[in-house]
Amino acid sequence: MTSSITGVIFDFNGTLFNDTAFHNEAWSKFAEQNKLVLTAEDLETLIHGHTNKEILEFLYKKVLSNNELKKYYEEKEAIYRNICTNNPKACILAPGAEFFINYLHNNNIKKTIATASYPKNVEFYFSIFNLARWFNINQVIHDNGEYRGKPFPDMFLAAAKEIQVPINECMIIEDSFAGIQAAKNAKAGKIIAKTTNDNLDKFSEFKYIDQVIIDFKQINRNCLNI
Repeated sequence: MTSSITGVIFDFNGTLFNDTAFHNEAWSKFAEQNKLVLTAEDLETLIHGHTNKEILEFLYKKVLSNNELKKYYEEKEAIYRNICTNNPKACILAPGAEFFINYLHNNNIKKTIATASYPKNVEFYFSIFNLARWFNINQVIHDNGEYRGKPFPDMFLAAAKEIQVPINECMIIEDSFAGIQAAKNAKAGKIIAKTTNDNLDKFSEFKYIDQVIIDFKQINRNCLNI
């Protein structure tokens, strides 16, 4: 681990945007419409941090063709975006997120996003949250079919490469257990767990987490190389 952090990599869903309930609802509706079995345990352990390809092939219990994957991607993500659009008051960034990202931006700390989100969703987020004021969309790592899902470190390693920062000088901020494990597997310099009160105790079991936060203003900024 290093004490000098020169780059920050954010997960998005559940971290910068608390949309876990929206995704759960969208996957549940998708499963219902397609007569698939999706349990509450599946939502907890499978969905978050994993790619759509991994999730869909789990649900369908088979390898899907590219055409099938594209069709199902579009169907599920259209459901999800519709849910977001119908809940504008809930479409806000996480507590303290704007403060922390502005701090990074004003101090020229490199930053990007590594998310298992579908490309159209990334464009959707840039639109509704005006993310272009902080992030270069061309540096955002997303589910383009090239990366293994978390807990594999692929997305975080690619994100570090995009912003040209060694991974051991990157702070990774995540909300899912799979994402936290991916950050460890990537050998990140600092690992921050973004949590809510209902899973605070669970994160305490992970001894390699450097800090657990509820609000981004709580992040210890002393490690940042400013």
